Amino acid sequence: MIKFLLGGAAAAVILAGGAAAAETAKPATATPAAPHAHQMQPLTRAAVEARVGKVFAKLDTNHDGSITKEELNAIDAQREQKMEQRAARFDPTKIFDRIDLNHDGRITLAEVNQARSQHAEAKGGKPAKAQATAFGGLLARADANKDGIVTRAEFDAMGQQMKAKVQQAAVARGGMAERMFDKADTNKDGRITLAEMQQEALAQFDRLDLNHDGSISPQERQQARQARQALKTKRQQS
Repeated sequence: MIKFLLGGAAAAVILAGGAAAAETAKPATATPAAPHAHQMQPLTRAAVEARVGKVFAKLDTNHDGSITKEELNAIDAQREQKMEQRAARFDPTKIFDRIDLNHDGRITLAEVNQARSQHAEAKGGKPAKAQATAFGGLLARADANKDGIVTRAEFDAMGQQMKAKVQQAAVARGGMAERMFDKADTNKDGRITLAEMQQEALAQFDRLDLNHDGSISPQERQQARQARQALKTKRQQS
């Protein structure tokens, strides 16, 4: 969270498909937008500035016009606490029993789809595509031997892995807020102003504006995503 808010505000907005542009640029007519239309819009400096302004307002919890490390650490601590609470509530046994409709100790894709449909009906609606993807992804992650069937042991192992990842992420974030803060605090006075945050975000914008025309095109966003993925892969291999 802190990395996005301080160190990569513009990059994150750009790589998300120009969501900031969609938020700040109101449609001129009532014509419904095509699916993913916001991804086709160029992202302007003004859109980035508007988005960063909203983020700054949320981080400046005491509304004194600047952000301190204490404010950031408090926000990050609240987020980590919520993640830990969700991890603690995650009970693989109960989830497995709800999906294992015939109670044979195994989960098939058919049972996953049926459980998804029943859940949607209980909520009074049709199964959402996103929910279908989530259920399918759950089965794929748990199916360790890729035989199309998830046993209780496989499901329990996935649950333990998920909890371990949450704990590892909390450890990895230790000190991140301070590192990101120091980067954004350009005058080193222990506070981040809106101007400093805008400066950091617009510096990111200028690096991604490859043709320097004052906007980020969908093609430039795609190039930035590919470059970040390549860098991530390189770091993992080293």
